Amino acid sequence: MQPWKISAGLTAALAGSAFLIGGARLEYLAPHWPRVLAEHGVALTLHIALVLTAVAAAIYVVARTTGLADLGRRVDLAERSVRRGEGDAGLADSLRRDARGDWE
Repeated sequence: MQPWKISAGLTAALAGSAFLIGGARLEYLAPHWPRVLAEHGVALTLHIALVLTAVAAAIYVVARTTGLADLGRRVDLAERSVRRGEGDAGLADSLRRDARGDWE
């Protein structure tokens, strides 16, 4: 899995969680939202975009630093080598039985 995909997914999950939790706490502003958005809408939008970009960048850096960028490629390489019969014979046999549909 690519680090930008991890970053985008986690950023969306964090933003959604913050919106759900924060939205309940800002309920008292409901009658005032039109005026708040009219006066500060552009600034709020820019700040929210900046925060989301910073969070996404931080997650991306952590994913690149910890090696998550190559994890999917490494797992795929290991699975292909096991399916060719290299490595653990028991695992290769189990994968062959699974491919045939023999689930005992």
